This record gives sequence, C-alpha cells and structure tokens, in this order.
Amino acid sequence: MKIPTILVIISSILILTSFSGCISSYGKEYNTVTPGVLTVGITPEMPPQQYYEDGELKGFDIDLMKEIANNMGLKPEFKIYEYGGAHEALLNGEIDCLPSMTISPERKEDMDFSRAYIQTYVVVAVFENSPYRELKDLNGKNIAVVTNTYTEEWAKDYLGSINAYIKSYDSIQGLVSDIYSKNIDAVVTDQIQLDYYSKQKSFESRLISEKITIEYWAIAVKKDNHDLQNEINDALFELEENEALYELKNKWYD
Repeated sequence: MKIPTILVIISSILILTSFSGCISSYGKEYNTVTPGVLTVGITPEMPPQQYYEDGELKGFDIDLMKEIANNMGLKPEFKIYEYGGAHEALLNGEIDCLPSMTISPERKEDMDFSRAYIQTYVVVAVFENSPYRELKDLNGKNIAVVTNTYTEEWAKDYLGSINAYIKSYDSIQGLVSDIYSKNIDAVVTDQIQLDYYSKQKSFESRLISEKITIEYWAIAVKKDNHDLQNEINDALFELEENEALYELKNKWYD
C-alpha cells in the first residue's frame, strides 16, 4: 500500500526535530551545554547566595536555580569554580549560566543577562569605632575587596583616586579574618553581604558615605544565547507571579 505523501512529510519533520537542540520534559527546546540539564556555575564561598553547610550546597542562588530549572523541565547541575573561574567558564561555553551577577556595561560586552531580580548597593564599611568618617579619610589606607567581583572593579576605579591601597582576597573568609585581625581599615562590598556577615559574626560596622552605587543582580548567559535568556526570563516572571521569588528573598535575605 502506498503511504500518502503528507504522512511521509510529517514523519520526516518529526524525525528531524527529535535530533535538533535540547528538548526538555515539557517539550520546549533549549540551547544548553548538556541536553536536559541546566548547568550552573557557582563559587560556594558567598553566603547567603552560595555556600556549603555540612557538605551540602545551600543558599539563595541554589534554591533559585533549582526552581528555574524545574520550571523549564531541566535538571539543575552545579559546577564549582574559584572566584573568576565561573566567569571564564561561561565565556568558554562550559556552563549555561551564572546567577547573581551584577549587570554592568563592561560585562554586557561579553555576556547577556536575564531580567534583574535583586537590587542592592555598593558600600564602604568600617568598624563602628573607626576614626574614619569620609572617603577622603581612607587616603593611603588598606581597603579590602573580594577579587573578580563588581565591587573590586568599583573600588579600583573610584578609590584609586585617593591613593587607597586596594587589597584583593580570593575568599570572603580570608577577608573577614583580616577584618578581625585589624589588617585592613575598610571593606568595599555589597549591602547584602555586609548585612549577612554583620549578623553572623556579630561585629558592628558603619557605612562611609552611605549607599554609594546601586547594583542589579541577574542571571548571566553566554552572549547571544537568546533562547535560553528568554526562557530564564519567563521562569523568573512566573516565580514573581506566584510569589515564590518573594519567599526565597524572605528566606535568605530578610
């Protein structure tokens, strides 16, 4: 029996589409590193966003990316990197995305971003009993930052003009340790990190010049991967609509 031409065409289309791209369990097609998987780069030394506790990955970013992957019908997989390593991994196509990245014009040249979902501020902080009151008082002083972060970029650009010595740390733990040993005079960080460590480590800090520069955090994807960017945006919008994003912020940041 001769098979109708239209059936042959439909069968051919189905065969071709079954081998194109990465198709989730919900039938949508994504351009991901590994089919069926959302590969997320993280640096688990940034509580409350990303950290280890008793050998388990925890934090706002971990919960958020699990929610987004589930929404997209993908399995979340977290790859661990040192500071700066995840950035390079994204550019090299080793991972699909990076959560909680500060949006900046310079970074937009190398990568694309989802819609922003966190607003915070760059702050310069000293101990409560510090004699320094203004930025100009930090002339020639030791200023701590975490390497390969937006706050490091900001500190070098704006505090270099007052001849402050910018001391970069590979981890927040090392930075906090030097705070207690009084090896640094001030720290440049974001408001969220400062609030977290002030509560966890029970030290009193004071801001210089209050909140200096606003930051918007988003999920970075490889440049021109617009399909994945759009799907992540859709997932974020749904999390906002059903208040799941609000619940995560309340859990980790309030």
